[in-house]
Amino acid sequence: MKKALLIFAGLLVLLVIVAFVAISNVNGYLAENRETLAGLASDAAGRKVSFDKAEVAFSSGLAVRVAGLRVAEDPAFGKADFLRLDDAYVGVKVLPALSGRIEVSGIRLEAPTIRVIQTQRGFNFSTLGGDEASDDAPQGDVEEAAPLAVAIAVLKIQAGTIMFEDRTSKEGLSLVLEDVETSGTDLSLDGPIALEFETRIRSTKATDKGLESYLSGGVAIESLATMAGTAGLRSPLLHPAIFGVRLEEGDVVEGLDNLRIDVILPPNTGNSGYSVNIRSSDARLSGFDLNEIAIDLLYRDAPRGAEVTLDQVALGLAGGRIDLSGDMVLGEPGASPFNLKTRLKDLDSGELASILLGVPAGALSGTLGGNIDLAGDSLEWETLKKSLAGSLKLDVGDGALEQVNILKSLVGRLTKDPGLGQLAATSIRDVIPGALSGDRTPFEGIEMALEILNGAVHARDLRVAAGDFAIDAIGSVRLDGAVNADGKILFSEDLSQKILAQVDGLGALLGDGKQIALPLHFGGTAGSPSITPDLRALSSAAKQKLKNRAAKELGDAIFGKRKADDGAQQNSDRDSAEGLIREGLGRFLGR
Repeated sequence: MKKALLIFAGLLVLLVIVAFVAISNVNGYLAENRETLAGLASDAAGRKVSFDKAEVAFSSGLAVRVAGLRVAEDPAFGKADFLRLDDAYVGVKVLPALSGRIEVSGIRLEAPTIRVIQTQRGFNFSTLGGDEASDDAPQGDVEEAAPLAVAIAVLKIQAGTIMFEDRTSKEGLSLVLEDVETSGTDLSLDGPIALEFETRIRSTKATDKGLESYLSGGVAIESLATMAGTAGLRSPLLHPAIFGVRLEEGDVVEGLDNLRIDVILPPNTGNSGYSVNIRSSDARLSGFDLNEIAIDLLYRDAPRGAEVTLDQVALGLAGGRIDLSGDMVLGEPGASPFNLKTRLKDLDSGELASILLGVPAGALSGTLGGNIDLAGDSLEWETLKKSLAGSLKLDVGDGALEQVNILKSLVGRLTKDPGLGQLAATSIRDVIPGALSGDRTPFEGIEMALEILNGAVHARDLRVAAGDFAIDAIGSVRLDGAVNADGKILFSEDLSQKILAQVDGLGALLGDGKQIALPLHFGGTAGSPSITPDLRALSSAAKQKLKNRAAKELGDAIFGKRKADDGAQQNSDRDSAEGLIREGLGRFLGR
């Protein structure tokens, strides 16, 4: 035991002597080279660097404490310091210090304030280090990658403040990152290098008062030779508005809850690109309440802009789900092509219509599903209106149009026609008075086959099935919202027979004798469409039927009823006569 104590005491004395020699060497070096160090730092930074005092201290080992450190700003960006702090600790390796050499093991900044400014000329930190490296310098070597890796490896910040100001426009960002904390790691160029961080971020703009976002994450570099690794970002609550992304609808404060972003940094970004995974439990964006957000994409730089391949965009929305995939380019306005495929399942059509079309809440019910395939030259609106093309196949299940009774509205408009319209309206009222009460139109389904081309959505087939009647339409809705379509309302055969029984011999003028079909016109806008009976078309069709019927009856009166054994010449003479009769009736009744 005594021998062990003597050995321990000897080692302790040796450590004290080693520490004394190291500290003496470091203090001596600092005392003799204070002005030289400041000058070297200024030359390296390309800015004036000053500090009040430098001395040996102990902070997680042997270190140099630099007090009152200041790094001047580029005059082109203002007069305030680029960096200022009270204390910085520079870790020093002990063994090299014994021989008078200073080797840095880490840097810790306590409560630094850093100003980052962006103007049309670039960032204020871009002039740090003097002249930029020549474009002819070799790229991709370990020596080239090392500075970034060293900065990540050695730098540790506690209670920092970073101020960011975008002066490129009046709407530029103005952000403050407060309570910045970074983990820092020991300097090692042989193994993985990692940095973790957390901060609270807010905007200095009055319109964003009270909006704060909390961010944390990390960067891990696996290899200095390739700079491959991973990066991640976490936020319990992120407000896009403070980053200049404003998608508000009304007074709803937008945000993403439990946001998680993971990025794989590949060894060759030009070929493989960045794999990005985004997850969020809930979000409020553009008036939509989203949940279970899952986005997987590949991002790569390209000559025409950033190319994004969307492997998966899955969103919980309006009680259902949206799945989207495809490709898009984030480039210049008007030159950012996209090709996207969207699948809709079990969406609340009323909630969707309220947000997208401005339809009053509760005005529509029913479950929406279908497919949407769209392509265009850009998401910029003026280009989009001209280039958007694609197809939509949508179906709405059992539901209702609330606050409107389509049949009641059509019957009311039919009464404005003193002829057949009023006759049909009276018959419908007599047969199904119950269907005309209330302000609601229940339906069994809505089917839509649409095509987008030349700045409009064309309805190739649109059908609403609503019990005793159905509505068919063909027409278009322009991307500016204007609706222009024609169609017809078809009554069921059972209901048609009941109505036709009310109009005696004139029933054939309203249909084919079995089913009533009244022409319709659709107008207004997508947000406020109108459906009206096409009385002119109804009158024209009725006149045509009346002329055909009169011509046939007069032909029968003149020539007798047609017989199977009538010769070709006899039938030809009869057809000519009936044609002349129809022409004469046309002049009399009006064409």
